[in-house]
Amino acid sequence: MPFFVNKRVMVATALFTSLALTSGCAATQGDDMQEARATSITASQKQAIENTISEWFGGVKITVADDVFSQSSKVTIERKAQMDSRGLPIDGRHNNPIFSFTLLTNGKQCLLRNEQTGELATLDNVACEAAPKV
Repeated sequence: MPFFVNKRVMVATALFTSLALTSGCAATQGDDMQEARATSITASQKQAIENTISEWFGGVKITVADDVFSQSSKVTIERKAQMDSRGLPIDGRHNNPIFSFTLLTNGKQCLLRNEQTGELATLDNVACEAAPKV
């Protein structure tokens, strides 16, 4: 009987150790990331941001402001509400979810994080700097 108890203890210890190591690596990966702001946004940089977000939505066309990420490291996007012939939302309102994205930097490159999935994408041609801490 003691053999089974020891085997269970060994399995539990191995599981706990692997979880601790995995969570430690995940925490370390994000530690050097800081929220960022775009230093300047050109049309091609704006397009790169739109394309990245569009890929996360399966290719749906996305439009962001010309000065996206210049004032804030965060942006939210919501789906357009369906309108009736008078331009009013169908049913008087919509319940479309809002999606959030954060511009980050590790000091070398700009990255975009999808806040719903945690997925990161590198924005190769976008220039950014760490946002001032408030």
